[in-house]
Amino acid sequence: MENKMKPLKLSDLNTVLPYLDKANYEGYNSNFVTMMMWNHEYHIEYEIHDHFCIMLHNYKGHRFFAMPFASCEYYKEAVEYMMDYAKENKFPFMIDCAIPSFVEELKKVCPGQFVYEHTRDLDDYVYDKEKLITLSGKKMQKMRNNYHNFISQYPNYEYRTLNADDDMPMIFNDLLKWEREEHEQSESLTSEVYGIMYLLSTQDQLPIKIGGIFINNELKAFMIGSPLKHETIQIHIEKADKTIRGLYVTLRKEFLEHECAEFKYVNREEDMGIENLRVSKERMHPCHMVEKTRIFINDAIVTQATDKDTETIKEIWMDRFEDEDEVSTDFYFKYRYKKENTYVVRFKDKIISALQILPFKVKDYEDSYFILGVSTRREYERQGFMKLLMNHVLDIYKDKRIYLQAYHPEIYMPFGFKESHRHILYKLDKAKYCLPSNICLSQDINHLYDDYMRYTANFNHYLMRDEDYFNNYLRKRCAAFNDSVLTFKNEYGQQGYMIYNDRGKFVYISEFIYNKEYLDDILKTISVYFYKDIRIETDCMASIHGEKTDMITMMCNQEDNTPLEKRYINEIY
Repeated sequence: MENKMKPLKLSDLNTVLPYLDKANYEGYNSNFVTMMMWNHEYHIEYEIHDHFCIMLHNYKGHRFFAMPFASCEYYKEAVEYMMDYAKENKFPFMIDCAIPSFVEELKKVCPGQFVYEHTRDLDDYVYDKEKLITLSGKKMQKMRNNYHNFISQYPNYEYRTLNADDDMPMIFNDLLKWEREEHEQSESLTSEVYGIMYLLSTQDQLPIKIGGIFINNELKAFMIGSPLKHETIQIHIEKADKTIRGLYVTLRKEFLEHECAEFKYVNREEDMGIENLRVSKERMHPCHMVEKTRIFINDAIVTQATDKDTETIKEIWMDRFEDEDEVSTDFYFKYRYKKENTYVVRFKDKIISALQILPFKVKDYEDSYFILGVSTRREYERQGFMKLLMNHVLDIYKDKRIYLQAYHPEIYMPFGFKESHRHILYKLDKAKYCLPSNICLSQDINHLYDDYMRYTANFNHYLMRDEDYFNNYLRKRCAAFNDSVLTFKNEYGQQGYMIYNDRGKFVYISEFIYNKEYLDDILKTISVYFYKDIRIETDCMASIHGEKTDMITMMCNQEDNTPLEKRYINEIY
């Protein structure tokens, strides 16, 4: 492939501008002014074709593409050329800073061909211009206070539109003074200063706007901006004497009032993952963000997990399951997790999806399996990795009976799973259970196995638990989840137990094992024992007064003729 790439120069503006206009991308990375400001870092090259323009960046030896500049009907053609170019020139294909409209269109024309990685640190913050000018509303209270403080302290301040021909030495000297007072001069600061001086020196050739705040005729702050698409002004540079309260707020307000009459929105670029910068930009309440995505060729594979993967899988688990904390997660990975039962999707050096499939003994189906922990990193969601993983595992276990918990049944139906178990969630009507009862509550939990076996004798299809489950595993699990266990006793012995959790406004009973003969008495006792509302999750045959909600709790990939009400499985793990 002939290399037609040419270094991008200021003189190329009129050559590439028609393609930038065709693309009409939102986001500051597609601004020619931005490209030139940072070209000393990214060494951009470009090629013009009949239907598109491509740009290749080279940042510290790492080469990657910008989105192709073209109308959407030529995205596929452009991207295929870019992939061929990368292959021919022996570097990994990647598009950086892709915006949502491009990503969604590429998914349509090239389904399954790419991996999309949302890079939150690079998202643009976009603000309503009028709000930054008027500073009205509760959300702007702090900035409004800072502004009022500034104008009260410096009533004679002056805003001026700046001209690089006349003002460059002053801007340069004050910039270095402010930055050196803040911190040592760094490589990044030197690069930014270089970019600022480039913009100032080319003001007559680029559509740049410059303005500054003066106190006692001395420059104290300046701002540089340029137009973007979509009625937006991009703020390239905001610099000020940080010792003066309210100066930044005043600078923005004045600059937008004087230089930006034709714009509705303000793009203040990304936060680069810098925590204090993120806090600052979020406090200004953006009206929307322009999400940025990296795009790679999809060469993801499914493998079994290794010892090295455990911590990564644990991190994904913690992030994706909101009801898990460090204690419950540590419990699972200590007592249930096994790498040989775990499958992962690998992409490059990352694990991006994982699931576990564990042996599961169900009455009449003892050689069954249980899928759990199906999870995908947030930045790779909605790209088919769960589907890839599920299909791989289901193919390995294609003749096996497999269960999974049905938090979102609609997700698993396309894989052949159907409802297999159902519970009823009751909000107990305590008024119906206010009479005395001969049931007492006990912390003696030495006979839970007997209660469970007696209870499940009422069902044809239930999970088989052994004594070790109750004597060891369950106790540790309850401790990890802050669950408590109480048993129900009367003069005839133990009549069941409940596992419950205090959730603030109500008590949630997640496992309710009872002797049907004494159910009313049990409910009377717990109604008095808990002064809060009570929610009980239980089987479909229980007769309980209260509001009730049906819950699909388990799904299975194989049919069973047993009536739903004669099945009972109550497992998380």
